[in-house]
Amino acid sequence: MTTSHYSPTDSARDGFLEVFRRYGAGVSIVTLRKPSGEPTGFTATSLASLSLLPPRATFNMSIMASSWPAIGASDSLLIHTLSSHNKDLAEQFAGDADQRFTGLDILDGPDGLPLVAGASGYLHGKIIERYVTGDAATVVVEILGGGVASEDAALVYQHQDYRAATELG
Repeated sequence: MTTSHYSPTDSARDGFLEVFRRYGAGVSIVTLRKPSGEPTGFTATSLASLSLLPPRATFNMSIMASSWPAIGASDSLLIHTLSSHNKDLAEQFAGDADQRFTGLDILDGPDGLPLVAGASGYLHGKIIERYVTGDAATVVVEILGGGVASEDAALVYQHQDYRAATELG
């Protein structure tokens, strides 16, 4: 048995940041269309399954994000799961909003949504709830369909960097 020695932080904010920096999270990209029809999207590290019957998932985002108005106005979206080979996609969709689709092979997905070629998989979903708490929101999505393109190791975000999820011996 190992003994843990915790290093308390000076504030709740510092504790929050220190713990969550060490917590690995899967990386996904959410894409949808603005009311104008223009594509929008972002990198998310908060995708979680919510229920199987009916199939539902959630993700969190800032209400200050450039894609938030589209989330508020849209009914459907695509969630792209990423593999360790998709680090460049994760970085691009976390960067400048005007450059997120630049140079990418974007396919016409379900409901005419922007489907990012090369992602390891996708889920087509209908937005059924938006819960705003402080400066963030939880978005609940009912899954309508999806597909898998790759069995590669999942992309994970931890310690402010991207890593590959690996099997433990």
